[in-house]
Amino acid sequence: MAITSGHRAAGRTERRPGTGRHAGPVGERPHRSYLHEAVLYRGDPEFIARSVPFLRDGVALDQPGMVAVAEPRLSMVRDALGAETHGLHFVDMAELGSNPARIIPAWRRFVAEHGRPERPRRGLGEPLWPGRRPSEVVECQLHEALLNVAIDPDTPLWLRCPYDVDGLDPALVTAALDSHPAYVDTAGYRGSTTYGGAYHVEELFAADLPSPGSPSEHLAFVGDGLCAARQLVTRQAEDAGLTRDRVLDLTLAISEVVTNSLQHGGGRGSLRIWREADALICEIADSGHMDDPLVGRTMPTLTQERRRGLWLVNQLCDLVQVRSNPRGTMVRILSWLPTA
Repeated sequence: MAITSGHRAAGRTERRPGTGRHAGPVGERPHRSYLHEAVLYRGDPEFIARSVPFLRDGVALDQPGMVAVAEPRLSMVRDALGAETHGLHFVDMAELGSNPARIIPAWRRFVAEHGRPERPRRGLGEPLWPGRRPSEVVECQLHEALLNVAIDPDTPLWLRCPYDVDGLDPALVTAALDSHPAYVDTAGYRGSTTYGGAYHVEELFAADLPSPGSPSEHLAFVGDGLCAARQLVTRQAEDAGLTRDRVLDLTLAISEVVTNSLQHGGGRGSLRIWREADALICEIADSGHMDDPLVGRTMPTLTQERRRGLWLVNQLCDLVQVRSNPRGTMVRILSWLPTA
């Protein structure tokens, strides 16, 4: 499967795991290319110590910056910076990144809206924190890999992604080095020897999702199957206790995906619906093959006919998982169930 976004990975040539090398930090001077780095920290003091000086340097150099971390750390950063916030934009990642597919569009929008293309910018983004659901974790990992192909390598964005070493599973911290060309820890600044670049993106996007852990309702659909799919989803969503607005959003989202399968996925597909402890899950599968892993994460233009469906689905739904390989394409939509 080929990456078709047209970008090289993180401003470097594509590398296979174990062969990546990365230039050292640019220091307190303007950077001229895209830099994507992990920051490993233990506890709040280290988080502040590794984040605030990075942001202060950007303010001193008049570089616009975006801080996208979840509370309470967002407030910690604000307090530590004090009055030194000129040019910084603060975003609660718990809201922005509730569906990780919405994060890349936000970074692209930040780059587009703040200054000339050649103006250096800085970003601090923490999409993965302790307590995220397993399905969210998987999508955060795909998101981090996609950041290496989503931003043009000539864009002077210096993006750092903090990882809580004490709070996260050690395997997640290790996996972060697969998706970041370089990282910062107690030993300083180092290049990752396991960074996978575009190859890693292909691997994650082609991977199968876990099979349902509970019985599912199944519907095979062909050319006239859209109405039956909508009715099934509406009934299941109402039975699961979703509000009327969320039922309507989910039904519209399923309509978009089923229509896409009918038009571009071989004219047929299947819909499965099941419940897990905290979610109603709808999965549409067909025999089509998507070769753009950024599908649904690029805002369509007003005149663009294709690629609008999955963008809309990501705006409507709690979590969306898209995977595609030569065997077919799967779109899994998760709606969080109301708590008692």
